[in-house]
Amino acid sequence: MEFRVLSKSIQNISSSLWSNRILSAVMKGVTIYLLFTIVFGILYFLSDSLDFKSATGDEPVRFLDYIYFSAVTFTTIGYGDIVPKAGAGQLIVFIESCFELSFIPVFGGFLAYKFLQRPNDLHLTENFFIRYRNQHIYLSSRVGNKGKNLIDCSATIELLQIAGNVKRTLYKREISTPLVELTWFLEIRLDGEENSPALQQIKALLKNPGASLIRTTVTGYDSSSGILVHVYKYYTMDKLVYGGKFEDVYTWEGVRRTDPVWANFNKVVQLTPDEQHYIDELLN
Repeated sequence: MEFRVLSKSIQNISSSLWSNRILSAVMKGVTIYLLFTIVFGILYFLSDSLDFKSATGDEPVRFLDYIYFSAVTFTTIGYGDIVPKAGAGQLIVFIESCFELSFIPVFGGFLAYKFLQRPNDLHLTENFFIRYRNQHIYLSSRVGNKGKNLIDCSATIELLQIAGNVKRTLYKREISTPLVELTWFLEIRLDGEENSPALQQIKALLKNPGASLIRTTVTGYDSSSGILVHVYKYYTMDKLVYGGKFEDVYTWEGVRRTDPVWANFNKVVQLTPDEQHYIDELLN
């Protein structure tokens, strides 16, 4: 059991190390380091501000020797085989050291942030839906989580309309859940007396589609790192689609889930004529 946990941990670390965002961060740091090294090496060369006697003897000095000295100075190694001359050499070493003192902690912090940063793997459906399900009608969308579990999640669905160059909120519903593993359904029931405010406002949006929007905002905390994760999306009325139940992203086989099929994430079952008629009657 301990070996399995250790193996999984090694795989996770390896995956993080070789992810595009980590490699990109490392390459940026190496590129900046090389630029600093070359620039200061050129400054040493142009000012002839280094003493090579102890390093080369009677051998001719090469341009790469200046780059070498710049590299060991920037990394604070300082072998002592080459030393700066008094005046210009000492001044350039001082300036390069100041850059090094800033670069190392900044790059280290940036790299640590990239290791801890959660990729953008929280998603919302491409469409918003009016769905007929279990003999009720819902305004709904779905949240997809392709990363680690999220805890303390909250979502807000807002029905918005633009009037007089002002964005007004006609209706807002907040939804929460303690845990999101793979998917989360965001739904507002439209039928029934208690849901008439939501129904009336969705009718107002449908009557003026050119100035109407639906906005969904979702936030939660990564269960491992505690980092806040969020996503939001605006939907125009041409993104409002009728349908039945959502297609399954995964199914249960006993107490185990199948691997997720994210191609089904934005799909719903087609309505029967009777179900479509029921929705049309409600919205008219």
